[in-house]
Amino acid sequence: MNTPDSKDPTMRHFGRAACLLVALGVFAPAMAANPPRRVRTPAPAPTLEPMRVPPLARAVIFDRINHPSPQPVALEVEGISVQVEVAQQQPCPGKAILMEASNPAPAGGEPPCTVATLVFKAPGHPAFRQDIAPLITGDDGGMLGTLRLALYHLDKNGGPLQVLLSGYTMGAHCCTVAAIVGLDDTGQWRVTPLPSQDGDVTPVVLDINHDGGRQFVLGDQQFNYVFASYAWSVLPVVIYDYTPGTLRNVTTQPAYAPFLRAGFRRDFPAFRAPPPPDRKDINGFLAAYVANSANLGQLRSGWMYMRHWYDRRADSGQTWCALDPSVKVRGAEGCPAPYQRKVPYPQALALFLLQTGYITHAQCVALGYDPEKIVREQAAVQAATTARWHAAHPG
Repeated sequence: MNTPDSKDPTMRHFGRAACLLVALGVFAPAMAANPPRRVRTPAPAPTLEPMRVPPLARAVIFDRINHPSPQPVALEVEGISVQVEVAQQQPCPGKAILMEASNPAPAGGEPPCTVATLVFKAPGHPAFRQDIAPLITGDDGGMLGTLRLALYHLDKNGGPLQVLLSGYTMGAHCCTVAAIVGLDDTGQWRVTPLPSQDGDVTPVVLDINHDGGRQFVLGDQQFNYVFASYAWSVLPVVIYDYTPGTLRNVTTQPAYAPFLRAGFRRDFPAFRAPPPPDRKDINGFLAAYVANSANLGQLRSGWMYMRHWYDRRADSGQTWCALDPSVKVRGAEGCPAPYQRKVPYPQALALFLLQTGYITHAQCVALGYDPEKIVREQAAVQAATTARWHAAHPG
């Protein structure tokens, strides 16, 4: 379990099947009632498949299903010592490597935890020691149902190796949490979290362009539940690379466009046709479609595709209130139903893509949705509606 592994590791399937339909770069030509005649274009040049990078060493510390008893780990690689200690009957930590810093410490009287702790030693640097997370063992409290460790050289420019920790929080819809521990450019220890991912999916390290780089290809969890239920939400792909102490979003860099486009040709070749017929909630699919289009510099064509195919009968799930919040209507909690106004799906999508960084303010305005203008218009409607309400309800 604890020996260095020079072979390509077995990785779990990444993401849901629905996500794979659009995950790697989606764009489409403008769609109209009478689509233009297709023009034959030369076949694209072949693109190398991304290369999976094997870890220098890896270990499973805990797996609630297959290895219910946590096992301490001790690894020595390239003069660096990595240990994971496991201690039972400990106070549950309120902060740890794989826990959000904002998580409050458990109140008194909580059951004790089995706590995993990382000890990382590199020559010429003080030892790093920090709790990883409490483990879900027996009836004890805990957070993780699995805990895995892998050692990599994630910095293309060399230097000491890094530890990649990952664990599964259990639950129907959640979550793999992961973090990188290593030295930054100043020689200080840094913990760099990765965005959480659905399910129990060990992060895969890729060399996308076969140039010695190290990338993570993840789904953008911000799209879950926004325009569709969890089952029908589709996640755009985000590409990250690691420099010492920092995780960078490099999705829109030109070097990765061939990878995104190749994935699109492979996984969703019929992009000129209607969206997949099994999409029961097409608007969740189209949100990721437009986001991936924007990442490829194809926002306009992706937007027109969305405008042609989106479900106009579906509720965007977003509303605003035409009555000032200071007005209290007897028997109503929040905004009274007669004053609730639904936000049209294209507007909700444009503002969401602006909020999440997929498009710029100028692009949002060019699509017809000026955020400041929208706020002013809503404020004007709200003021007029509120004045009429006060006139009808004097005193």
